[in-house]
Amino acid sequence: MDTKMVFSQLLIDLLDSCMGESENWSFDAINSPLLIREFMYDDDAGLGEYAAEKNVDEEAILAFLDSHSGLRRNLLRENKETDKKNEGENQAVEEEEDKYRSEHDTDLVFVDEKGNEGKYPIAEEVRIIFEKANEICAENHFKVMDPIHVLVAMFTVDDSTLRSYLEDLCLNYRQAKKEFTKKDIFKTRMIPYSLSGFLSCMNSKVNTKKPCEILMRDKEVEQIWNICLKKNKRNTAIVGDAGVGKTALVEKMVYELEVGTCPERFKDYVIYSLDVNALIAGTTLRGQTEERIKTLIQFLEEQDNAILFIDELHTILGAGACKSGEMDFANALKPTLARGDIIVIGATTLDEYEKYIMQDSALSRRFEKIVVEEPKAHEVYPMIKNKIQALSEFHHVKISRSMVEYAIMIANCFAFEKKNPDKTLDLIDRSMVVASRKKKKSVDKNCILANYQIFYELYDGNENEHKKVTAYHEVGHYLIGKFSPRLEHLQMLAVSIMPAEWYLGVTCYEQRKDKMPFKNKDFYIDMLAFHLGGRVAENIFTKDFTSGAGQDLNNATRLAFDVITKCGLGSEEGTRNSIFLNTEDYPMLSEKSTNLVNSEVQKLIELAYQRALSIIEERKELLEVLVNQLLKTPIMSEMELDCICKQYMKEKCEEEYIND
Repeated sequence: MDTKMVFSQLLIDLLDSCMGESENWSFDAINSPLLIREFMYDDDAGLGEYAAEKNVDEEAILAFLDSHSGLRRNLLRENKETDKKNEGENQAVEEEEDKYRSEHDTDLVFVDEKGNEGKYPIAEEVRIIFEKANEICAENHFKVMDPIHVLVAMFTVDDSTLRSYLEDLCLNYRQAKKEFTKKDIFKTRMIPYSLSGFLSCMNSKVNTKKPCEILMRDKEVEQIWNICLKKNKRNTAIVGDAGVGKTALVEKMVYELEVGTCPERFKDYVIYSLDVNALIAGTTLRGQTEERIKTLIQFLEEQDNAILFIDELHTILGAGACKSGEMDFANALKPTLARGDIIVIGATTLDEYEKYIMQDSALSRRFEKIVVEEPKAHEVYPMIKNKIQALSEFHHVKISRSMVEYAIMIANCFAFEKKNPDKTLDLIDRSMVVASRKKKKSVDKNCILANYQIFYELYDGNENEHKKVTAYHEVGHYLIGKFSPRLEHLQMLAVSIMPAEWYLGVTCYEQRKDKMPFKNKDFYIDMLAFHLGGRVAENIFTKDFTSGAGQDLNNATRLAFDVITKCGLGSEEGTRNSIFLNTEDYPMLSEKSTNLVNSEVQKLIELAYQRALSIIEERKELLEVLVNQLLKTPIMSEMELDCICKQYMKEKCEEEYIND
């Protein structure tokens, strides 16, 4: 085979060893048994570790070679030795030997990395393997062939001879094929077998033929690339709530690497994902984890184009340590981070970052923090539309833009404890499952609502007066958030009076990016009024309060306490000094200070109640309109609510004009 493929020194050393062994076993060429033997002893290839897991020891390998030596041994030469007396027969034997060689053996021509040419005699089945390895390298743009490429080629070609050899070694061929595949071992990168249990190449999972599923977030990704381009402290800690898309940022970086839109310096880089739990799993003996960590760090340091991604970054603290104070993964990683030998990107939540990472100053100063905020409701669809398309292709169910917007609203109402875009994507995924099982071609409102424990029977069975109380409560919150002059930063998203799980109704809102509140005392009074809006509206209608109104008062009281003791916005001098006593959320104060703070809190609550009352009383007619509409449509979106408010304002202006 005249391949002219460039061989790495590792592959040349392996083939040299094969040639040396071929003489010992009287083989004329490198054949499958010899190749298998060398891969068994090659630490980087991983076949030896795989065989060890299957209890194949060195004696079994030697016995295997001995039993198969007759298959490729030059039996014709042995016949020649016994027939020396007959020179004519001896000549015939030599001719038949040459014929055998010409039919079964060929030369593997190669070039080393310095440009020197060489060749090895190889058997026919080995020629097929190297042809496949050559094809794999060409497909994946490898300029140099390594042993791992040949190993993958061995399990890519469906060769009956190789199958029988492995079965003689008590190795299941089909199982081995699953272990040594391009997908699992490499696509454009390689991972040693000893690390493959907890380290994976993210580049190999990218399909560049399809558009990137992660849209927007360009600003955050650009920040991470800029940190990676630094000379020192090139490590990033991505911090944000669960579900906001921290891992998605890294996936977008991987896509940019593969399509070539990343910074020029990183064109050939690889991002490896580390599973910290898998790293320490199964290490029952002392020292095993340390050995794994050492092997991992050594592998990464040897790569000049590696970026390590660690999801749940806080788990590296204490990982691998038997008791407090012992060397753990975080401490083992610190010298590498300090030298800048590798780039590490970690992701964790803000609470875990502050609780764990920030407590280790030596570790935290080696990472630059990037905060990922939850997208606003109007940003969710542009961010996830490619992922929605992928879900649609998977489920064979369509969803319209209007249904996506409806899903965003419902997710905000009934999964407000979770974060976008994850909660909306999860809802759409489950809605498509419901539609598919009902044999529907597209998602409708019923498919979306079916995913939450909404108590329709409870709602239908409730008396109209009870529904009305809930409607007054939620509309009260809405009106304060909508019309308070100091709460322009609040974007009111939806109002629902459908009972679900532990609440009877909900008012959804988010903070606008284009508005920054000026946090003086009046601002906090309006925020307290927002908390008390439901309580005030209930009292207008029923002259009484429900448990929901009691919870509103509790929340308002806590906020008022913080305003007095932490912000120092009380009217009395003593309450301003309380901020210095605050070592916990609710400090132990003297009796005098406690009474003073309570008095100030009560004043704030009364001011806020009056503020809420004035806003609602001024819009009492609008309150009634919204309540009546909610009784007809229990879940109302921002657009529906705005339409009613605009119509009301228009009619009021016309009425005032006529009166004037």
